[in-house]
Amino acid sequence: MRPIIYLPKDGFAAGPKNFRDRLRVVLKTMPEISITNDINKCDVELAFIRSRSKGSKPVVLRVDGCYYRKKDLMKNRDIVKSIKNAKYVIFQSDFSAKMCREIMKVKPKHCSVVYNGIDQSLIDSIRPDKTVEPGSFVACSNTWKRKPNKRPLSILNGFLKSGVNRHLYVIGKYHNEWKNSEYKHPRIHFCGLKSPEAVLPIMKACDYQIHLCHIDSCPNAVIEGLSCGLNVLCTNLGGTKEIVKENGVILEADHWNFSPLSEDAFANLDSLVSNEVAEGIHKLIKIADRANRPDLNIKDKAKQYVDILLEVSNGI
Repeated sequence: MRPIIYLPKDGFAAGPKNFRDRLRVVLKTMPEISITNDINKCDVELAFIRSRSKGSKPVVLRVDGCYYRKKDLMKNRDIVKSIKNAKYVIFQSDFSAKMCREIMKVKPKHCSVVYNGIDQSLIDSIRPDKTVEPGSFVACSNTWKRKPNKRPLSILNGFLKSGVNRHLYVIGKYHNEWKNSEYKHPRIHFCGLKSPEAVLPIMKACDYQIHLCHIDSCPNAVIEGLSCGLNVLCTNLGGTKEIVKENGVILEADHWNFSPLSEDAFANLDSLVSNEVAEGIHKLIKIADRANRPDLNIKDKAKQYVDILLEVSNGI
């Protein structure tokens, strides 16, 4: 008899919600398990970040990372509790696992790393946005406002400094004043917030992605970009470089000993040296072949999740 897995439809936003929803669609097609939205009818709970079962069911916990600003450290208490109570923990990346060990000082009973993924048959079916200039760059976030860790100004300044005769499409909520500042430029396009369905055609029409986030465990935007064939410029801290591999350029821009950040340190993150970002852009455009990453197909990731869920249901 196949185990019943509790995976709720509600809760979360942005990245965690996007991946949870994508994973749920695929898991529902897997013959080895059954998915329910009723926690009282399950054999195992698949929880994202925090468990809801309050100890009544074995839990497989998927963890993004943890809070790393001094002012936010108390918010890690629920994550620590969930990790301690989980039968198995899935980390988004090796960096995510190390970050949790170093900052929260917690060791799971059983754990492994499973990167995010996306339905690549969906990617294949999408037509590129014909309004996007050929050979363009894209930078994508849910919001750039009050997000120095996303480094929007470092991206914009580096792009302008590079002087490349290409276009940059910036997707996500942005400061209106950027359009009336030095960033008002014929090759910089502020697209605003878009649905995932609207983002993918833009990505497919581009050649390159810039993702300079200070710490990202396993960004969905980069999974999407690589799956659309984009080569990626990223920094060396976080899980991003683990998924980019040879399909991009990694800037050795960040150094961190896992000590929680002060507010001043966090506020100053959007200050990468423009010349270094520009140099990375020039290296990036020398990569001739588009990324080809079948390893990021969500069907393979779902199979990894199913294997873990079955192991736990059988009494790991």
